[in-house]
Amino acid sequence: MADTKAHQRYRLKPTPKFPKGEIVPGVTTIIDSQLGWNKRVLMAWTRREALAGQDPEKLKEEAGDSGTCTHRLVEAHIKRVEADLKDFTANQINKAETGFLAFLDWEKENKLEYVGLEFQVVSESLRYGGTIDILARKNSSLWQVDLKTSKGIWPEMKVQVAAYNYAYEEQEGKHIDECHLLQLNKEDGSFQHHKLSREQIDDGLEVFLACRKLYDIQKRFK
Repeated sequence: MADTKAHQRYRLKPTPKFPKGEIVPGVTTIIDSQLGWNKRVLMAWTRREALAGQDPEKLKEEAGDSGTCTHRLVEAHIKRVEADLKDFTANQINKAETGFLAFLDWEKENKLEYVGLEFQVVSESLRYGGTIDILARKNSSLWQVDLKTSKGIWPEMKVQVAAYNYAYEEQEGKHIDECHLLQLNKEDGSFQHHKLSREQIDDGLEVFLACRKLYDIQKRFK
């Protein structure tokens, strides 16, 4: 459930040409290489921090590590095991624990039954893979939940969720009833719950399909 999905490896089913299964790109890799809708916001933030005497790269790394730590705390909680936090600094753990408290508040409100965690999916037809943070049931509805510790919810995140949704339904032959982005604030312990509409999922998938096609075209240009 960490923020390292771009570095995970996904494989298709074995074939004579690829006995171990062809390695295919992940959703995050495809989106990051083709879509830059929020880059202007990131550039403005980078400029502000640099003018204030801060190192933007170090700030991003620190935020990413504390976000990964938050994910690890959530994962350990759901699995009912002790979280391994030895790779994180005291400051990162402190922020992560604040984000984790936000998750616990959300969990109390929703009373879910967890059925999948770090659930890997692969689309054989479109040749990509991804990892869903949480699969859960609320009453008879199957939920797909993606955790975010960023300060905002960007369009790329909705595209990501749509791609996971498509791959899951293709792989498992089951329908996901609801898709959610759960934003955990590491500063004040609040959360924002974003339920994606069917229209947003459909639009997100359309964007992802274009990114997937461009990803292959770009590789041919290299």
